Amino acid sequence: MTQVLDIVPLRSLVAVADYGGVHRAAAVLHLTQSTVSQHLRKVEQAIGGPAVERSGRGLVFTELGQQTLRHARTILAAHDRALEELGAADEQTLAIGATEHGADVLIPGLTAALRERLPDRRVRFRLDRNVSLADSIERGLLDVAVMLDGSGLDSANASGVVELSWLASTTFQAPVGQPLPLVVFAEPCTFREPTFAALDKAGVSYQVVAECANLAGLYAAIRSGLGVALLLQLGQLPGGVRFAEGLPSASRVSVFVRSRGGIDPATRSTVSESLRDMLERVRK
Repeated sequence: MTQVLDIVPLRSLVAVADYGGVHRAAAVLHLTQSTVSQHLRKVEQAIGGPAVERSGRGLVFTELGQQTLRHARTILAAHDRALEELGAADEQTLAIGATEHGADVLIPGLTAALRERLPDRRVRFRLDRNVSLADSIERGLLDVAVMLDGSGLDSANASGVVELSWLASTTFQAPVGQPLPLVVFAEPCTFREPTFAALDKAGVSYQVVAECANLAGLYAAIRSGLGVALLLQLGQLPGGVRFAEGLPSASRVSVFVRSRGGIDPATRSTVSESLRDMLERVRK
């Protein structure tokens, strides 16, 4: 009996290659690991030999597997293109991760730009901290992530560079003759080092009076008058918060885009260009 290479198992095979293993492929495809493993076995049954083999704690593709992988990509591309031309393709989702900072400006701006530039994609955002976004990219749970580099040095490869601002409550008064009270994010945080470095460089003594796990908690601490914080602020200031004066010049952060393995480079470039254009409009 002639063997058949089914589309669904082939998609699992390609996902294992693109995302670096069964676990990550299963997460991206929203399948169980056992289902993905079954798909690999179906492919191997059809081709008459092993497509992957164990290497330490991971998998590597055999020569037969590499050959099958090349055919699988060709088959899937033709299959998906046929569905698109016949008008039967499902709308594809582009999963974008972003930090909470400036989300009220970032999300509407990026959504509008990508709706125009990628009309066949439905954009889904996930807001999280930098470190969690990086982990999700590595695991293939996000397609792209808009992230922040607190050093602000790699502007050549960034989609944009934005200034940080000192924020305080509308009633806050800096204590005279005492260390400046700081409100900061708990480790790991992109903004802690720029905050401490700016004050150290200016010879301003300070003490951390509150560490917060998220942006909502940090704004609450600022509003209560506990201290000042150095943050990225793109949109309107929240109620009860103002720009603090008389503090060292604000640092800058680079905004850049990271993408998971296997994503179409053109898609990543489109997100990066859309982000760059949006940040240019914000600065004007």
